[in-house]
Amino acid sequence: MARRIIPVLISVVLAALGTGAVLLYLRSADDRALAGKQARTVLVADKHIPAGTSGKALRTKGYLREVRMPVETLPEDALEQVSGSLDALVTTAPVQRGQLMLRAMFGAAVTNGSGLAIPDGQMAITARVKSAVFGPASLRAGARVAIFYTYTPMDEQKRDIVSGSGLEKGRKINSVTRLLLTDVEVISVGPAPTDGATPAGAPTSHSDELSVTFGLNQVDAERLAHAVALGGELNVGVLGESSDVKPDSGVDNRSLFG
Repeated sequence: MARRIIPVLISVVLAALGTGAVLLYLRSADDRALAGKQARTVLVADKHIPAGTSGKALRTKGYLREVRMPVETLPEDALEQVSGSLDALVTTAPVQRGQLMLRAMFGAAVTNGSGLAIPDGQMAITARVKSAVFGPASLRAGARVAIFYTYTPMDEQKRDIVSGSGLEKGRKINSVTRLLLTDVEVISVGPAPTDGATPAGAPTSHSDELSVTFGLNQVDAERLAHAVALGGELNVGVLGESSDVKPDSGVDNRSLFG
């Protein structure tokens, strides 16, 4: 019996020594990477963090871990700790494992039947957008999008002025599609309501539309609300990390093909 136990113990000891050596190597590798650089301890997500998770939950339920990173690579609002001032705030979008925690990820939790988490300094505003271009499954809370507006202009010499009659269609009627807003955060996505309350100039069928709630500052909220009131159609494009979207003169019926 003793002869069987001794090899087992030796294997356990060797395994422990091997694990310790690997950890020491990794630590020394981190030290070498930071050599000659000013480093700071910051927080990263140790596991997936759902949108709407409170600061208190992050601190008490093992969502985070500390790492040492060169100061020169860190954003200004990288978090060193989740202080009590963040307890009542929540993450406004999902955070993936390994992602650096930033102060900008937190916003006020607003419970109004839908559990919306509105980013600091912004308000939630909802509009119908066309879903035929991207499909309902392609747009989710936390996405950043550009909003495009299709409308009928006042006349050929005043393409920048919306006629106010929505989106008219006909052989001799020109339409314009232009960028309205960009780098807008999506707070929630749902089906367009079918209560029969259709704004003037809006289509009567909402089968190809979604109800999307955006987080906007006051000025941009006013612009979106005004566009909705004038009629026309809204489309959104989901932005990637390298998307290059800038205001321009847009396209109309005559310039669609260049």
